[in-house]
Amino acid sequence: MPSPSTFAAFSVTALLFVLFPGPAMLFLVARGVAGGPRVGALSALGVETANGVYVVATALGLTAVLAASTTAFTIVRYAGAAYLVYLGVRTLRQRADAQAPVLSAGSLTPWTSWRQGFLVGIGNPKAALFFLAFFPQFIHPEAGPAWAQVLVLGAVIIVIGTVLDVSYGVFGGLVRSRMARRSSRGLRRGRIAVGLTYIGLGGLTAATGHRAA
Repeated sequence: MPSPSTFAAFSVTALLFVLFPGPAMLFLVARGVAGGPRVGALSALGVETANGVYVVATALGLTAVLAASTTAFTIVRYAGAAYLVYLGVRTLRQRADAQAPVLSAGSLTPWTSWRQGFLVGIGNPKAALFFLAFFPQFIHPEAGPAWAQVLVLGAVIIVIGTVLDVSYGVFGGLVRSRMARRSSRGLRRGRIAVGLTYIGLGGLTAATGHRAA
């Protein structure tokens, strides 16, 4: 098990890492703006479920295999980028359809909201690289089995990430509520911004993944 000093150092570093603005934060805010606080929060849970998968994969050594394989890493990177672009194009097409109703907070099922967040999270190559490059600095042979230390520290970052990511999604939902009080035109403009944000994040995921590789 990690020592108290290692546990504290990791907790502070993980908090700073999650607080640092990145694609996940922007995605979750956009999800909240698109569908409301509930959609934003469920999407955040999907993202953190994907991070949980990466924690388990790290404990099993699978992320090292992913990072070592250029082909596998490229597939993950472009699949994640393509899915974000798909969400963006679909959102913009809804905006272009004059007959399409403004997206309501209840138009997405809990499963759909969670699933979309999970797919974005699991397709984020930065998550794999984070667990591969970050965790070894806090794993000490004298503290016990490496897999057990990874699971304990992984639980810490999942808890921190869940609290903050849900907050980002809910914040986006509050922005949406304010827009809705003004007019439906404000919601439609917000939809354009959300669609462009998804597409931009898709490009960012592809570009940052290329530099990391």
